[in-house]
Amino acid sequence: MQKKQVAVIDFGSSKITVMIGERGVNKTFLIKARKDYAYDGFADGEFFDVASVKRLLFSAAEFIGSTIKKGGARVFVGVPGEFTKVSVKTSQISFSAKKRITETDVDALFDSAFVAASSKYSLINRSAIVYELDDYRRLANPIGSASEILKGQLSFIVCSNYFIETVKNTLKAAGIEDVECISASLAEIMYLLEPETRDRIVMLLDVGYIATTFSLVQGDGILYQRSFSYGGGYITAALTQKFGLDFSVAEELKRKVNLSATGGGAYDVITLSDNSYHNAEETRATVKESLDILCEEIENCMENSGYTIPEYVPLMITGGGISYLRGAKEHVANRIGAAIEIVSPKVPLMDKPTESSVLSLLDLTFTDK
Repeated sequence: MQKKQVAVIDFGSSKITVMIGERGVNKTFLIKARKDYAYDGFADGEFFDVASVKRLLFSAAEFIGSTIKKGGARVFVGVPGEFTKVSVKTSQISFSAKKRITETDVDALFDSAFVAASSKYSLINRSAIVYELDDYRRLANPIGSASEILKGQLSFIVCSNYFIETVKNTLKAAGIEDVECISASLAEIMYLLEPETRDRIVMLLDVGYIATTFSLVQGDGILYQRSFSYGGGYITAALTQKFGLDFSVAEELKRKVNLSATGGGAYDVITLSDNSYHNAEETRATVKESLDILCEEIENCMENSGYTIPEYVPLMITGGGISYLRGAKEHVANRIGAAIEIVSPKVPLMDKPTESSVLSLLDLTFTDK
C-alpha cells in the first residue's frame, strides 16, 4: 500500500519553502521533494509584496501538483507568528455523576470556552495547557480518567483573515482545494520540545532573517506570544552601514565573526569582485550592539507576558537568524541572565535550526492524522 504523501508550505521571513514527504520509521520522514522560493517577507502582519507572494504560490501549487499526482494534494500551510494572536481561557464542564472522560467531553470543554467570531481573525488551533479533575489532579491528558468535572486552561490561536484569504484563495485559483492553515509556532513547540520539558514553563524564540517570534509555553499550549521585526538580516544591515558594504559582502562578513574571540586583527572577505579586510574588534562590537537590540526585545517579551518566569528556565532558540553565529548564544545568555539552548530537528542531515519550522509542520500533519 502506498504511503500517504503530505505537502507543507512554510512561510519564513526571507523564503517560502515547499516540502513534500511521508512518515518514515521511528517518527522520521521520507522527503520526496522540496523547493525554496526567495521573497521579500513580511512585517506588522502584512506581506511586503503580496503580488509576488501570489505568483510564488502559483509556482508552489504547480510544483506540488507535479509531485503528488494521485488523489489530489492536501496542503498544510504554516502561519508565522506575525499573522496570529494567542488567547488563554479557563473552562469547566460538569457531569451528573462521576464518569470516564472521553474525547467528546474534551471537545465540549473547548467548545464551552467561547471564542468570539471576528471579521479579522479565524481560529486555526486550540490546545490544552493543563487539565484538572474533581480531586484537583492536573493532567496533560484526561481521557480515561474518572471525574465529576473537567476543567482546563486552554490556548486558542487565531490567524488573520488577510493571511488565510491571500493564501487559500491563491492556492484554490491554482487548483489546490484542500488547504489547512496551522500555527508554525505551535508545530515547533510540539516537535522540538519534549513533553517533560513542556510540563513546566519554557521559552521558545524563533529568530528568522527579518522577523522573530517569542513564545511562552506550557503543556501543549502557548501561554503568551509576541512577534517583532528583528532578525539576522538586521545584523547584516548594521554591518552594511558601519563599513559601507554591499549587503552580500556584509552577510559574508557576519558569518566570519566569532563573538567569543578577543584581541585585534581583521576579518577578510573574498568576493568575485574584491577582497576586503575589516577590523575584528569593530566588527564584533557592531554585531554585539545589534544583538543587544534583540535582547531588549526578548526582555520586553518576558516582562510583558504577565507570567513569572523562574531564573532556571532556559530560553530555547531556533531558526536561522542567529543560531549559526559563533558566540551569539553566550552573549545573549549574559545579556538577559538566562541559560540558552539552541534547538533543532533530530533528523540526520537536516538537524539544523533553519529546518525547524518546515519539519515541525510536516511532523504535526502526521501527528494529527
